[in-house]
Amino acid sequence: MNSLNKIKDQIAINYCELEDNTLTDWSTKFTISKYKRGTRLAKIGQHQHKLYYILEGSLKAYYLNDEKRIIDWFSFQNDFITSSSSYFTDEPSLHYIETMEDCILLETKKDDVEYLCQQHHDFEHLFRLILSKVIVQFRHRVVSLQFRTVTQRYQSLIKQYPKIELIVPLGDIASFLGITQETLSRIRATKVNLI
Repeated sequence: MNSLNKIKDQIAINYCELEDNTLTDWSTKFTISKYKRGTRLAKIGQHQHKLYYILEGSLKAYYLNDEKRIIDWFSFQNDFITSSSSYFTDEPSLHYIETMEDCILLETKKDDVEYLCQQHHDFEHLFRLILSKVIVQFRHRVVSLQFRTVTQRYQSLIKQYPKIELIVPLGDIASFLGITQETLSRIRATKVNLI
């Protein structure tokens, strides 16, 4: 299991420093849970009021359109993820969040996140950094889909997540890029031929 010091170190590397008393207070509010691959943590139409920090594993968020999965987000070790539409508006979730491999997640309820933000300036700073990262990633995704070629989108994804093809099914990567799996296979074949 992950020690508090390891969690503190990873958050410091990826986000910001947390004071020991903040981490201690947070540890009384979070739970650490294990989930098998394929577990849905959020479902369309259900309320979702938890913020997840990925200690081990990876997750994806997706919509269903005519029974077809439309992947809109990937999260990996040391990322945070939530059903943002439900978490921030108290409305039912608009998408699913599902584990792509066995995961260990640190889960914090929304009320506890708000309490920690009120009590600890450094936790509030962490939460702002999480939100900023999500906003920037969404903005990059929109720009990518509107202005980049398919090959450029693929190259950008591989640059951001070099090992993504080892974890994520190619069909999910294709869906995320807004292309068919056949088009993704052609792009990947071109990449292999260039090496």
